[in-house]
Amino acid sequence: MSEEVGQFTFCVAALLENLDGEILLIKRAPDNPPVNIWDVVGGAVEQFEDPFEGLKREIFEETGISEYVIIKALDVFHWYQEEPMWDMIGLTFWCKTKTREIILSDEHMEYKWLTPEDALKISNHQIVTSNLKQFIKEKNELK
Repeated sequence: MSEEVGQFTFCVAALLENLDGEILLIKRAPDNPPVNIWDVVGGAVEQFEDPFEGLKREIFEETGISEYVIIKALDVFHWYQEEPMWDMIGLTFWCKTKTREIILSDEHMEYKWLTPEDALKISNHQIVTSNLKQFIKEKNELK
C-alpha cells in the first residue's frame, strides 16, 4: 500500500431488483473504463451533493428509472486505483423498482435483467461480485 496521502471519491451504487426478483446489470461501454465490465448502476457523488440525491441522479442518468425504493444499505466497497488520488469508497444500496424498460446512457452498451445467481455467473468485477453475494445472502436470510 502506498504511503502517499491521496484523496478518494465517494460513490453510490444501486443493486436494482425488479418485481420478478431479477437484478439489473449494465455493461460498460468501450470508452468507459474499466471496459466490458458487467456493472451495477452507480457513480461518484458530486461535491456538496446529498448522497441520496446522487443515487437518484445516477440511477436516472444510467437507466432512465425514476421510480424505485431503497430497501437498505447493502455493501461497502473500496476500489483501489493505480493512482491513489482516484481511490473510490462507496456504498451500494439494495433498491426495488417496478420499471423494466431501461434507457441506457452513453456510458453503457447493454443491459440484462437476471436472476441473482445468473448475474453472479457473469459478474467480472470484484465489487459487483461482492454486491451480488451480499444480496443473495441477505435475500436468503429473509426467507
